Amino acid sequence: MEYRISNELAKAREYEKEQEALIKEEDRPVYHFTPRTGWLNDPNGLSYYDGKYHLFYQYHPYDSHWGPMHWGHAVSKDMIRWKYLPCALAPDTEYDGSGCFSGSALVMDDGSHLLMYTGCGDSSADPTGKGRWIQSQNIAIKSPGSDEYIKYGKNPVIKEKDLPEGGDAYEFRDPYLWRAEDGTFRVLVANGRTDEETGTQLTMYRSDDGFNWGSGKVLFEDERRIGVMWECPNFFPLGDKHVLIASPMDMQAEEEEAVGSIRFPQGNNVCYITGKYDKKSEDFTPDSDDADTGYYIYEPVDGGLDFYAPQVMKTPDGRRVMIGWMQDPMMGNLHDVKDFRIFGQMTVPRELSMKNGRLHQWPVSEIEEYRTDKDIYSGVAFGNDWIRIPSICGRAIDLTLDIKAESTCEELGIRFAADKEHHVELRFDVARSVLTIDRSNSGQPDNITKKRSLKVRDRNGKLSLRLLIDRYSAEIFINDGEQTMSVTYYTDPSAQDVYFKANGPAYMDIEKYDLQK
Repeated sequence: MEYRISNELAKAREYEKEQEALIKEEDRPVYHFTPRTGWLNDPNGLSYYDGKYHLFYQYHPYDSHWGPMHWGHAVSKDMIRWKYLPCALAPDTEYDGSGCFSGSALVMDDGSHLLMYTGCGDSSADPTGKGRWIQSQNIAIKSPGSDEYIKYGKNPVIKEKDLPEGGDAYEFRDPYLWRAEDGTFRVLVANGRTDEETGTQLTMYRSDDGFNWGSGKVLFEDERRIGVMWECPNFFPLGDKHVLIASPMDMQAEEEEAVGSIRFPQGNNVCYITGKYDKKSEDFTPDSDDADTGYYIYEPVDGGLDFYAPQVMKTPDGRRVMIGWMQDPMMGNLHDVKDFRIFGQMTVPRELSMKNGRLHQWPVSEIEEYRTDKDIYSGVAFGNDWIRIPSICGRAIDLTLDIKAESTCEELGIRFAADKEHHVELRFDVARSVLTIDRSNSGQPDNITKKRSLKVRDRNGKLSLRLLIDRYSAEIFINDGEQTMSVTYYTDPSAQDVYFKANGPAYMDIEKYDLQK
């Protein structure tokens, strides 16, 4: 019998096809991924399947603001140039009628592509009276030769009865799949606690076939140390460590008072934790900074203004690659986007590595295939007034700056996406080794966070920056990827100038490329 898609999925596909034709290419970023139409948030199902990279994404096709979640879908040969495919999932069953939320993907031995996602169902029975949806984990699978991801007939495959004691079925989401060395399946799911003082558990489930899942084992518990609910866990080996990446919500701000920077801002963040994973006992022991308390060490993944809910995959050549939603989730619906048919973008995929116990990130090498028009300058002196080099400009560029500030230089600045009225500014306080991103003059609404400061490793006045500047965003890679800062802005793309300034002797080597997709 021929499979027929639901009315909800057919409607979404027809709508996105109509709307895509109305969106001009100049309204999109040049090389950052955006939704086919409407709203985008978390990346989902990042995987390599059937000779292509697949990116699914949280998607509300009908509006440029958040709404009932679908799964958008795109494929790529190189993770930079993406081709849209029809919407993969729509909320059309009892268990996901309020939304098909985040999840991941695996390739099966028979060549099928398996998706696991969180379905949000009824909200009427929420014991807190807050109207939260009951959440469960569900499967959709595409068989070889098929074009459709068909929801499994025995969904949900992990539900309320499978939670650890005290687990909250209304805060139970974002499954992250992988396969163990023996070929069996594991999935890590975030679940809140009915006792709100006990924090979030990340619970691991096991399966022999990917469809039938046993009881859960708590892999990690945050004990309400940071944030309230943790979302979007990732768990994978990197070097001689295992890395846990998650997105804690509602964190209290953590300031580094001695240098005047913020380690974690108030609100929603992304952190990583390293440790040892025992494959036999399947226990994870986080690295600790205190032998008495055993408190785990946690570090920010991105120190900018816009980064959340990343997902990590392993490429066919063995790299661990991460892509993130380039947006502060607390700010997304505050933007005035009524004139935009699309809202939301992903970071460029980043290759991950561990160096000296720290997570490093760097744009995937595939982006270099899109470089054109190389410009190089050596030993350029900063000035006391803002200076501009005519060929160093653009709103789709890859710009590397190697800077050396002398001891009498206290501060230097870089402005980009600039015209006479607008710019985004980077300021480096040399003495304190603090880097600040400031978009106060980029036309953002007043209620959007404008600045963030980050303590960077002191290199005696040296600072290396790689800026991936696009029409509506920038990703900043600091000191060979030791730290990153991501930021969005919505100034007119005609604001293309780059300026430099210092209040003392400073010099820089510049390497700049245009990027064309």
